[in-house]
Amino acid sequence: MDNRPSNIDICYIVSHGFAARMVLQTGLLKRLRAEGKSVALITPDANDENLKLACESEGITLHEFRESKPRSANYNRMRKYFLEDIKNNVALWEKYRVEKRFNLNRRLLAYFGMAMYRLNKVFPFIRQRFKKYEQQFLDIPEAREFLEEINPRLVVATYPVGFQEGILLNAASQLNIQTCIHLLSWDNITCKGHFPALADKYIAWGPVMANEFQEFYKIKKTDIYECGVPHFDLHHQVKNDPNIAPFIEKLGLNPSKPYLFFAMSSPRFAPCEIDIVEHLAGQIEAGIFGENMQLIARPHPQNVVGSMADKTWLGRLDALVSDRVKVDYPQLVDSKLQWSMKQSDMIRLSNMLYGAACCINSGSTVSIDSFMVDTPAVITAFDAHEERDYWFSAKRVTDFPHMKKFLSFKGASISRSFDELTAHLKNYIENPKANWEARQHARYMETGENDGRATERVCEALLEILGDKKVAQKNLRQSVKSA
Repeated sequence: MDNRPSNIDICYIVSHGFAARMVLQTGLLKRLRAEGKSVALITPDANDENLKLACESEGITLHEFRESKPRSANYNRMRKYFLEDIKNNVALWEKYRVEKRFNLNRRLLAYFGMAMYRLNKVFPFIRQRFKKYEQQFLDIPEAREFLEEINPRLVVATYPVGFQEGILLNAASQLNIQTCIHLLSWDNITCKGHFPALADKYIAWGPVMANEFQEFYKIKKTDIYECGVPHFDLHHQVKNDPNIAPFIEKLGLNPSKPYLFFAMSSPRFAPCEIDIVEHLAGQIEAGIFGENMQLIARPHPQNVVGSMADKTWLGRLDALVSDRVKVDYPQLVDSKLQWSMKQSDMIRLSNMLYGAACCINSGSTVSIDSFMVDTPAVITAFDAHEERDYWFSAKRVTDFPHMKKFLSFKGASISRSFDELTAHLKNYIENPKANWEARQHARYMETGENDGRATERVCEALLEILGDKKVAQKNLRQSVKSA
């Protein structure tokens, strides 16, 4: 890299809608700007409504990067067979089982991948050769030219398993630009496969993620910052100053009456979940949980858009709407970023979770969201009235590595039948503090301290990585004193 003064201090790569939420809806970039730092975003869609508005209002430069010859989806699917022990990882082995049910091309690729996986067991040099080949694959001149033009001091990746982010991390490393990985989600290390490129420093949610960085990538503890989750700071604010009624009234429910909140997943992971929602709605109408109980069903963005959606569910959900049952659709933005959400959606979700008697889901991050606002969570690890093959059942989700760890803390209750679901819900309705200590422990292990200061800690970590350690330590002392 040349010796030109850097144009940008910190450059975040935002290739996923949830990453946009993490950096744009938390005040993180505003804090960095207040420290006198110049900030830029790299995205595959510079026309995304959320990104444009946030960048314009906060003085952030927005840059679009897309490879002129993007890696094929097939290449990304094949990586796991060369790099992972997929048979001992339920999340990755499940992908192989699902791929065998697609068209002939996908099936043949899956069988070829499995043959290579088995050969790797016998001839480990195949994996080493693949790694060397992938390093050459990452070497994209246009990525280096792109970063040379922006000329940042620090590049931060949020979804490094995505190949475009790996290309940019690799280019930054070649240009001697500092790099950092700040993960957008709790399952990225264990369930998404090997990151194409690593970084100099790492920002972890909490103890679990920090340990995974060390276990999977041999990262030194001194290179990991445990900061919490910036977008979860909103939950701390809502818990201390809730504003539930307007959101409940807008749905058409009575804010003075209790309600259950069902946060749905994709049919890919919970194929019979719509049947469970319909069953629960019937129980609500029948007064099984009391004459005043109401229900909010919220589809995941996966239910609404993308390859894992099943839009037949949406008609069935709409048919459930009544005086006591409502559907809360996520507020999506038309964007090339997967699941890009309006800023108001997170505020609404947080308030609705805080006001709920219990949150029901099949194994989503929303369980942690719930614990952040002291709402209990019940996991539906069954397939309604069906007995499905394990690999195409909601049961398998509880064995995904990140979920298995989370459930080992025993904070969330698992239901494996309609009767167990009813029993768990009645218990939490009657005893809101049931399982309290385990819930708090699970939340701490995943996200660290729930003090509303995760965004501040991330800001301090980034300043320290940049070399502004004295500034970071001074500000941290002042914030602790004021807190």
